[in-house]
Amino acid sequence: MMKQCLIVSLAVLAAMAAAQAGEQRVGVYEANPHYFAMDGAPVFLVGATYPHGWTPISRPEIDYMETLDRLAEEVGRAESDNVRGVLRCLPYDPLNHLHDGEITEVIQPWREADDEGRYDLGEFEPEWEERLRHYLGAAQERGFVVALEVWDDWSVTRGENGAWDPGEGAAWNGHPFNPDNNVNYGEDVLPTTTQGCNAPFYQTLPDKDNIEQALEYQHAYVDHLLGIVADYPNVLLTLSNETRADLAWSRYWADYIGERTSHLVGEMPSTNREDGGGECDYDLNPLTLSADPRYDYVDIAQGVSRHEFGGDPVAQAVGGAERIQTYFDAMNEAGAVKPLLVIKDYTNDQQDGPIVLWSRLLGGAASSRFHRSGEDEPEQRIDAQFRTAGSLAWLAGRIPFWEMAPQHDLMESAPGDTQALVLAKPGECYVVQFMEASAGEAQLAAEQGTYTLRWLDPVTADAIGESQTVEAPGDEPLTLQLPEDHDHVIAWLAAEDEG
Repeated sequence: MMKQCLIVSLAVLAAMAAAQAGEQRVGVYEANPHYFAMDGAPVFLVGATYPHGWTPISRPEIDYMETLDRLAEEVGRAESDNVRGVLRCLPYDPLNHLHDGEITEVIQPWREADDEGRYDLGEFEPEWEERLRHYLGAAQERGFVVALEVWDDWSVTRGENGAWDPGEGAAWNGHPFNPDNNVNYGEDVLPTTTQGCNAPFYQTLPDKDNIEQALEYQHAYVDHLLGIVADYPNVLLTLSNETRADLAWSRYWADYIGERTSHLVGEMPSTNREDGGGECDYDLNPLTLSADPRYDYVDIAQGVSRHEFGGDPVAQAVGGAERIQTYFDAMNEAGAVKPLLVIKDYTNDQQDGPIVLWSRLLGGAASSRFHRSGEDEPEQRIDAQFRTAGSLAWLAGRIPFWEMAPQHDLMESAPGDTQALVLAKPGECYVVQFMEASAGEAQLAAEQGTYTLRWLDPVTADAIGESQTVEAPGDEPLTLQLPEDHDHVIAWLAAEDEG
């Protein structure tokens, strides 16, 4: 029996009522395909994380309803249909998610066939489907988008002889497709061991090893999943989590799924953590996929993660924004513009996390979401994540982000070592993120006009000082006096006839 929240706040009820007014179909916003749309209206997607938040379906002890309501509260601060919550979900359990602690029970999509815990890959578990449907329906009621991952690379490339071996019963060692764990085939079909690259699970395709017996069950699982999500138009289908497969595997499933569903299909490549190339197949990277029309969106989380930029949050924010611009350039050249999803950011503490989360909006991504709570002070980190997500939602709900674009070069100078990102609709609206900020004067090349200037705390969205009326001369930069004692601060300028 699934737990139900008996007490639901007025904010959550209001969000649910607004969501139910439409179908909640997620698509691409036609007027600016850098963003997603819900029922045709542009949306920016915001999210935070919680323990076991990646695999809530297969872990029945997890009460995900409390978290959905918590996110609805924070996103509700936007008071706008143009900001929606986003969730990330792998429907089956990869048996290697080591960051959330121990679990006592696992429900996989496949039915257990015998007392030895082996699965029948041709039969699906009703309790698992019931739980998945409840989760997707609860998300739809709240107007949330769910990024549902079809496959998980970590569960098929980690194990004996793999990238690393997490131990007995974990990752590939415990995966239902491992012949040791199912009653459908033996080692003559797939080996019980794996590889870090070129894992046997990825060799089933007709143009590879043509392992028809295993591919049949891969198809069966995908078909069953598509049959379920057909009833939930708020779902994005991400082919893999951090895939280390090759481009042929990714393209095969993009084509297979794309021919069978009206849902948007995307991919999340794992990078080599040096220059954004694919970790096992260099061409399986966000830059390549962003220009490929078979993908409706690309999850660039790994391409802009802290691993790529030495772990420094400011370097990640600025470097990530620069990399997003390279993806924009590739998409424009190919005529294949699409949303760039960031479903997880690893930088998650109270100081550094807000820098990275805000930079996704300023950098031009279609979403921003924290990934993990972290092992140190997890409750405090989770609280800070949700609070920051709500603050980002609050401002995103008050600006026409879908009519704005990253224009970082409009910041002509800033004091000391201050770094800045700029999202702008020149002459109407500017949002500037100042990082490592020093008190002093910054010069913004704003179009001539009268603007209301507000300084905001990025964690709380509280105003810093009083709003000001400022005049941009147009023939020279507008001078902004950065507030003292704030090393991370947001400047919001709105033309007075627009604000």
